[in-house]
Amino acid sequence: MIIDVHAHYFPPEYGAQLRAAGLGVRPYSPGPGAIVQPPFVPPAEILEERLAAMDDAGVGRQILSIIAAPYHEDEAAAVALARLGNDLYAGLCRVHPDRFSFWASLPLPHAHAAASEARRAMDELGALGVTLQTFCRGQTIADPAFDPLFAELDRCEATVFIHPCQNALATPLIGDFGLTTCLGASVEDSVAALHLIVHRIPERYPRIRFIVPHFGGILPMLLERLDGQLPVADLTELPSATARRFYYDTVGWGSEAALLAAARAFGADRLLPGSDWPFLLHWESYRASFDHIRNSQLPASEIEAILHRNVPALLGARLPACPRGC
Repeated sequence: MIIDVHAHYFPPEYGAQLRAAGLGVRPYSPGPGAIVQPPFVPPAEILEERLAAMDDAGVGRQILSIIAAPYHEDEAAAVALARLGNDLYAGLCRVHPDRFSFWASLPLPHAHAAASEARRAMDELGALGVTLQTFCRGQTIADPAFDPLFAELDRCEATVFIHPCQNALATPLIGDFGLTTCLGASVEDSVAALHLIVHRIPERYPRIRFIVPHFGGILPMLLERLDGQLPVADLTELPSATARRFYYDTVGWGSEAALLAAARAFGADRLLPGSDWPFLLHWESYRASFDHIRNSQLPASEIEAILHRNVPALLGARLPACPRGC
């Protein structure tokens, strides 16, 4: 069965504490083209419906992550929020160990505290890895200030799931035109991946495995151009080579063009099934997120690898045994 690496869960206790700490949750609008308009109660909050949708889609396990990160300027507040979120996620995973795992949230921008929480979450709570937003309070995640965190993640051989923070790249040319989610999120993915490459994070911390969402945004179309034009003299390998060492999830809104481009640019062995649960439920069924891959023009062997083999190969022994055969 499928392991969905990009699924969200919204513990109400965490949301309440986040708002109390002054970190608002960005409102989500599905746009006029959605088949399901607000008010919308996501099945993420109705566990029986969520499990039924997973069964229908052939998904044995979701790896859960929080969208609204606990990135607070006050270290104590950030640590408290991160620990709360991770404890709540771990609690759900203990109740349903064969259906859910999670990526741990970290209390950035406090690198040493984040390293400590990463250790706690992976060693004590069973997190499969960590999630980082593309930017932390306007700061790139490739900033040297975060080197202590990357050093610890490298020591742990951790997997890092990256997710957009919906900041429109801090430019009104995106945000003021209503493009923050439909364009800005994919551009964030690409820019964050390129920041990691330019700062040589994968080279300096080679045991970290990075997952970039949404097929890497516009990266599949840029590899040759980056090799020819990226003005960084001290890179020890071509940018395209580093990009092909990342992993990418398949959240692409059913675009076969995006799927085929990513498979050819990076290799089908670097693609991992993802859904962005529950957001695409405004537009299509959960099953459809994976039917787009099942029914694509890719060779059957590549479809099998993307849907069933690549996640177990990536996560290895960290992945719990699944009696449902996922």
